[in-house]
Amino acid sequence: MIQEQAEQIVLRLMKPLYAFARSRSATIQDAEDIAQEVVLKLYRALLKRSDIAEPEKFAWTIAHNALANYYRSRSGYGNNVPLHGLIDVLSTQEEMGAHLEERETEERLHREIAYLSKTQRHIIIMHYFEGKRQHEIASALALPLGTVKWHLSNAKTDLRKGLDTVRTNTELKFNPVKFNMISTNGSAGTMGGNAAYLRSTLAQNILYLVRATAMSVNEIADAMAVAPVYVESEVEFLEENGFMLKQDKGYIANILLDIPTTETNQHMSDMYEKAAELFAPALFDALESDVILGEDGVICPRNDMNFALWALVPYAIAWSGKPDERITFEEAATIRPDGGVNICHCTIENPDAQPIKYSESLAKMGGPSWNGGDDVMLWMMDTIWGGDRVGNYHPDIMNRDLSTMRMFFDDVLPDDEAARMAERGFISRKPSPQGDGIIDMLNIVWLNNEANKRILAIASTIRDKFHADLEALKDAFISTRFNDTPEHLKKVRAYGLQHIFHSDGCFIIYVLNKLIEWGKLKLPTEEQRNSLCSVVVAR
Repeated sequence: MIQEQAEQIVLRLMKPLYAFARSRSATIQDAEDIAQEVVLKLYRALLKRSDIAEPEKFAWTIAHNALANYYRSRSGYGNNVPLHGLIDVLSTQEEMGAHLEERETEERLHREIAYLSKTQRHIIIMHYFEGKRQHEIASALALPLGTVKWHLSNAKTDLRKGLDTVRTNTELKFNPVKFNMISTNGSAGTMGGNAAYLRSTLAQNILYLVRATAMSVNEIADAMAVAPVYVESEVEFLEENGFMLKQDKGYIANILLDIPTTETNQHMSDMYEKAAELFAPALFDALESDVILGEDGVICPRNDMNFALWALVPYAIAWSGKPDERITFEEAATIRPDGGVNICHCTIENPDAQPIKYSESLAKMGGPSWNGGDDVMLWMMDTIWGGDRVGNYHPDIMNRDLSTMRMFFDDVLPDDEAARMAERGFISRKPSPQGDGIIDMLNIVWLNNEANKRILAIASTIRDKFHADLEALKDAFISTRFNDTPEHLKKVRAYGLQHIFHSDGCFIIYVLNKLIEWGKLKLPTEEQRNSLCSVVVAR
């Protein structure tokens, strides 16, 4: 190229080349040195070579190389090095030259930094964003200087790979799943039931993704189209509280998570409906004819037999008989940091599946739940027809209720405690006939020890009568439930299946629905709703 043409090209590019260097260097002097180096190299090359078809692109290639060398020379110090420096260190020849490509590279780089490990991410940010020297980073992170250098080198390698990676997202990006049932089988801790941990859409979708196969944080983030830094903190929280397990290849869910289909819903409905049609009328008729309210240790407000049966039928189902427990609760349950010991079982909404019969009633179910010692036990269950008490039932609340129950039997309740128990539906407060005060009356079914034994014996006799039929229904259902259960959760699944038709809220809901349909149970009054399906057993 002739000298005049070379000078024109250099003069035209001198100002943008200096601006480029100034925006990416630590000082004005550094920018001037870089720009001068680029201009000289460009001018000499243009004079010597005749094969430079695109001089402007060639100039920007020289500029990027000069910047890359500049940052490499400062890598031991890292003081006030802007993010552009990292781009230039990572850039390939093909990425250099065009501002649009550079801007896209910067945006992708921001994304890829989020995909680094926590330590690598901290080091990159401290080095390139905060301008810290390597020895300062080592001191801040309590790491050897050699480890910082190693992580910095590996992070650059990972970023290069990431920039060349085409990331694809799953349908969860725009169509996240939603849990429609989150149960707590066992005792809740100070944080409450498992629903308190899994309220967020992010937590639910993370667990959905790893329900059967372990995935890394980055794989989860890719599938959900969110930054790994958000996934990382949520995964740490879920693992810390026992909802996920760490494996070599990543994390896997430690909850039972079912995705209902029309077929599975129908199978479940058939089992429970046939069992309820056998068991419900026999149990109801026996209790209605054998229980004498107000006598023999059975106390019920206003001697209302309908209200009493709302409590006694579900209680007798849940508490009578003993399942064949080949797996103990301790083997299956997870111990959580807040003191809870329980199994988490969730289901996912599937709009394509025909819903299970009585799905609305099942969605409002809570329990059965019980707590107590040798002297008093409080048993209750939430239903669509009654109050909402079990869902947020913490151990401290249960213990306070029991203490108040004992006080109620032995002494006069303080006004504040009586008001709280009335709000929870356990007692009713009425003016005394003389008008000189308030009378507190137990508003739930109460059994003494002998009455409790007699009622459970009635239910056990009926269980024995239909034992073979119930076992056949249960066995056919159980055989289908293990097919989609991950290996590490088969013991947890087996524990729950042992209790079908015993402390089984689904079975109770089917029984109650059948009794209402047959006209045997009448719907409770509004006043009775909050204390429905509750029993105090004085033992």
